[in-house]
Amino acid sequence: MENNTTILHTKLYDDLAEEYEKRVSNLLPITEEVMDYFSSFISPGGLILDIGCGVGSALNILNKKGFKTTGLEISSKMIQFAKKRNPESNFIEGDFLKIKFYNKFDAVLAFAFIHLFPKSEIPTVFAKIKSILKPNGIILLSSTESFESKEGIYIKKDFGKKYKRFRKFWTEQELRETFTEFGFKELAFKKSTDNFGKVWMDFIVTNK
Repeated sequence: MENNTTILHTKLYDDLAEEYEKRVSNLLPITEEVMDYFSSFISPGGLILDIGCGVGSALNILNKKGFKTTGLEISSKMIQFAKKRNPESNFIEGDFLKIKFYNKFDAVLAFAFIHLFPKSEIPTVFAKIKSILKPNGIILLSSTESFESKEGIYIKKDFGKKYKRFRKFWTEQELRETFTEFGFKELAFKKSTDNFGKVWMDFIVTNK
C-alpha cells in the first residue's frame, strides 16, 4: 500500500476508534458467529494473528476459546481499546507489510482487511501471509459482498461523517479466483449479515 494511503487509513481509524468501540455490542452476534466458524478449523490452543484487530472484539472471543493471540493494528487509538479488552494478548502496532515477524502462526484472521489494498498489491499481501503461516495454516479472508469489481478512494458513509479511505470492492468470483491463483486452497465459504445490513463473504482457506 502506498504511503499516502497508509497515512489516510491510519488517520481514518484513529478518528473512528471510539465509534468502533461503541459498536462492539451491536456487532457481537456476527463477530461470535464468524469466530465460531473460523475457530472450528484451528487446533485447540493454536497461535492466531489478527491482522487489523481494531478494538479487539474478535480477539476477545478467540482468547475465551483458549487460543493464543496476537493483534496487529495500524491505529494507535484502536489498539489502546484492544489492549484494554485483551490483556493476555500480544500486540504489534504498525503496517502489516512493513512488520518483521519472528513467529509463524497456525492461523491468520484477515477480517475486513483485504479490501484496504489495491488489487495490484494483493500478491505482496498474500506472499506476506504465506510467509508467516505454519504448514497447512488457516486463513479467514472476509470482505463485504460486491457485484461489481472496482477500487479507488471512496467515502465511508456509515459513520455519519464523510470519511475518505481506499477501498477495493471484490466480487465473490474474483476473490476466489485471486486467492486460488496465488496458491491458497478453499476449505469453506459462507455469507453472514451484520446488524447494519452488510453482507460478508467469509472464505476459509489454507496455504496447501
